[in-house]
Amino acid sequence: MKFRTALMAIAACGISFSSLADVKLDLPYQADLVLVNGVQKSGNDTVTLPNGINQFAFTYVDSLRDNGDDYLYKSDVIVVKFDASDESLKLDLPKLRTAQDARKFDKSPKLSLVSANGETVSFEQDKLIKSGLQFGRDFEKEIAVYNQSGKVAAVATSAAAVPVTLPATAPSATSPKPPVDQQQTRNVAENMLNYWYEQADETTRARFKAKINQE
Repeated sequence: MKFRTALMAIAACGISFSSLADVKLDLPYQADLVLVNGVQKSGNDTVTLPNGINQFAFTYVDSLRDNGDDYLYKSDVIVVKFDASDESLKLDLPKLRTAQDARKFDKSPKLSLVSANGETVSFEQDKLIKSGLQFGRDFEKEIAVYNQSGKVAAVATSAAAVPVTLPATAPSATSPKPPVDQQQTRNVAENMLNYWYEQADETTRARFKAKINQE
């Protein structure tokens, strides 16, 4: 609860998260951002992130050719989780040219994260799937639900995220998936808080302290 209050206080004080972070992520032209750490985004500009565990989601968008005709291809939403500090990373995607290439990518998306010195950075990936109508999707709510699922690319739910109530499900004979490690949640939140606080000026720190004391 204390971390939640502290993060909300930082946001209320107007501290820019992006200006206080240490990991830069370059995106290729085919990548169209959907989410960055639970917040809806768009475009493919370079993203600046805090040190530690981060999560982003994107779609692959490009003009492809099928039976002599050009068409705009858009992939499912791909979710990526990685852990890095003080690095410049680049998302590498394959060049898709045909509808057959697109079908292969849909079935098994191939991507990589590469550091500035050419080393491959480990990551986890998954898809954010929604059946039915795709128009007007609430991606922030969808990723919040996803992150509570314990799936492969899930992260500890951000204290600043809007709480989401999961639908009730009937008891199942299968074993439930383990929750995201709670100690990881605390460590990530504490590191982020310390970093943002140290970067703030005295006026912002004072507003931050006042906000905490009100709770």
